[in-house]
Amino acid sequence: MTVVPFQTRAGGILLRGAQYLPPGPGPFPTAVLFHGFGASHVEFSSLFVALARRLAAAGVGSVAYDRAGHGESDGEFFDTTVSGDIRHAHEALEAIAGLETVDADDLHLVGQSLGSVVASVVAAGSARPFRSLTMWSTAALFSDEIRGGMLQGRPLDTLYTDGYFDFLGMRLGPAMREDAETFDVYGRASGFAGPVRLLHGTADFVPLAYAERYLEVYGDRAELLVVDGADHGWAQVPQRDVLLSRTVEFIEAASPRNGNP
Repeated sequence: MTVVPFQTRAGGILLRGAQYLPPGPGPFPTAVLFHGFGASHVEFSSLFVALARRLAAAGVGSVAYDRAGHGESDGEFFDTTVSGDIRHAHEALEAIAGLETVDADDLHLVGQSLGSVVASVVAAGSARPFRSLTMWSTAALFSDEIRGGMLQGRPLDTLYTDGYFDFLGMRLGPAMREDAETFDVYGRASGFAGPVRLLHGTADFVPLAYAERYLEVYGDRAELLVVDGADHGWAQVPQRDVLLSRTVEFIEAASPRNGNP
C-alpha cells in the first residue's frame, strides 16, 4: 500500500488527510472514510489505516481526511457542527472524484460513529451515485441526546456557564447544540438508494435501536450485522477482524468491477 498526502479546500478552509493506494496504475475503486466525533482521519488505534490496508490488498483505494477543527485540518473544534461537516464533505468528495487515481464511477462511503451519520446524509444528498454505504457504530442518537441536554452521558451545562463544553480536552461551542436541535438524522439519510451495511456491537454505548431504525429507512437495501461483545470503537481484536472483513467484502461485492451494474 502506498500512502500519499491528501488535501483540499472546503468552506474556505483546508482539510488534510491521506490517500491509500493499492499497487498498480489505477484508477481504483475508492472508499471515502469519515471518522468519528473528536477523532482524526486514522481513527482510534489506527482503525481506518487497518481498513485501508485490507482494501488495498483487495485492489480498492481509500481516502480519509480530518474534518474541520479535527486533527490537522483547519478550523476550530469550538465551531464544529454536523451540518457544516456535511457541506464540507460534498466539496471534498468532488475533489476526491477528480483525482487521477480514483474511479469516480466506483465510489463507496464508510463512516464510524458520527462519521456514519455524515456519510449517510452525504450519500442521500449527492447527485453522485455512490456504490455502497457502510455505517459502523452509528451515533444516530446524537441529536436526541443533545436535545436532552447531554453529550455522551455528560450534561451540557457548561455551555451556559463557561461558554464551552470540555470534550476530551477540546472546547466545543454552542453551535453543535444549536445544529443538533433541528437535525433530522433519519429523514436526511432516506434518499440514498444504494446498498447499505450497518455494523454495531452489543457492548456499544449507543443503543442498538438507533442502528435498527435505519432498516426502516432503507428497507431491503440495508442489512444490520450485530457483533457480539464489540464496543463503540471496535477495540478488541476478534470483533475488529469481523468489522474489517465484512466491510471489505461488502465494498467488493458492490463494485461494478465485480459485475454489478
